[in-house]
Amino acid sequence: MDFVKVNGKEFYYRGKPILFSGLGVGSWLNMEHFMLGLPGTDKQIRETFARVLGKEDAARFFDSFILNFLTEEDFLFLKESGVNLLRVPFSYRLFIDDENPGVYKEEGFGYMDRLLALCSKYEIFLMPDLHTVPGGQNPDWHSDNTTGIPQFWHFRIFQEQIVKLWQDIAQRYRDEPFLLGYDLLNEPFLMPKKEGVLNAFFEEVTKAVRKVDKNHIIFIEGDFFSMDFSDIRLPADEQTALTFHFYPTVWDKNLCDKDYDARERVRKMDEQLAGFAALRDKFGRPALCGEAGVDIKKDDLPFTMQLLDETLGLFQKHGLSWTLWSYKDAQWMGLAYPKDSTGWMKLAGRIREHWSHYGQMDAADEIMEDMGKRYTADLAKELKYELQFQLRGVLYRLEEEYILKPVLEEFPKEEIMSMPESFRFENCAFYEDYRALLKKYTWRQA
Repeated sequence: MDFVKVNGKEFYYRGKPILFSGLGVGSWLNMEHFMLGLPGTDKQIRETFARVLGKEDAARFFDSFILNFLTEEDFLFLKESGVNLLRVPFSYRLFIDDENPGVYKEEGFGYMDRLLALCSKYEIFLMPDLHTVPGGQNPDWHSDNTTGIPQFWHFRIFQEQIVKLWQDIAQRYRDEPFLLGYDLLNEPFLMPKKEGVLNAFFEEVTKAVRKVDKNHIIFIEGDFFSMDFSDIRLPADEQTALTFHFYPTVWDKNLCDKDYDARERVRKMDEQLAGFAALRDKFGRPALCGEAGVDIKKDDLPFTMQLLDETLGLFQKHGLSWTLWSYKDAQWMGLAYPKDSTGWMKLAGRIREHWSHYGQMDAADEIMEDMGKRYTADLAKELKYELQFQLRGVLYRLEEEYILKPVLEEFPKEEIMSMPESFRFENCAFYEDYRALLKKYTWRQA
């Protein structure tokens, strides 16, 4: 049976180098507020739906969401677009019930079985990405962190839970040929560096996985939301690779300015990407960009496509594998999206009248600034940044109570229960120019 392998600084498949080009399937097995138009973390969104629909109907709602979001029609579309890799974020809660942690949820494995069957049928590789762990591995919403404190790093029991989960996942799927490998932990941040807990965690999971699976690659992300590899020490395992995230327009807002000089933007982006490309030489391992992308401005699609074109052109220049963020969402940064007439977009539209994640971040910034003035005239930038995450935890709760729940209650129950069907392929549209870019830049193997 053939598996993708690490050979020095390259990925190899069937005796030849291979490069990957694809998409992340974000906000599916781990929901993200801005992508779906629903405030709160994954856990809070689910709890709010349960308060409105009742527990049993909420469970049916989210099962329907998972089954409708990604179907065989989507895979046919992805295959025809040239995609050969899907990075699929998932929550530990897909398998673990916090109220009964000793017994796995079989439905979680059922969802994963279904996903792998479709990947195998359409010969698209899968990289499952653990996006959420108990307590949160970073302070932000996408790790389902409701407190803004990454408590995963402070409770040994949480780490042991995840080491065992990865081993059990690897045991079950060790013979799957279209499983590329395991992305152990999405965007870790704010762990106690001096204790070396991040490297120790990677080492421990790798040893556990290798006891049951020697076939698949283990992917290691960097610190600071997968961008800082300065303190990373790879496990003693030849079949490990690096995966980083590339969002230059998030960290330098000027790059999103349409009037900004395009040549200077590309130069700056190239400089940053070259640093990630150099990881291959530093570690002697291949590197894959697990996330890159931009918000899609529907009122100026040509400029959005220009930014994507520039990004993909740089990946091509540096010979890097990549998965863009993301395949499908509620009209934010996905290639595909539910049509305006669908129930989900009606719900998202109502909520977006009151809420956006950018507005939420601005509010946290303003409140934190005011709070800081009560104690000092010189609030340290690093401390302000750290505490903003904790403040956002308070905002999540307010938004859940005074935005999400009241808006949900405006809709009849039957209408809410049908909303997951909005994500079925036949109820979606997609950006033709975006798909053309995929076809232009997807790696064609000899």
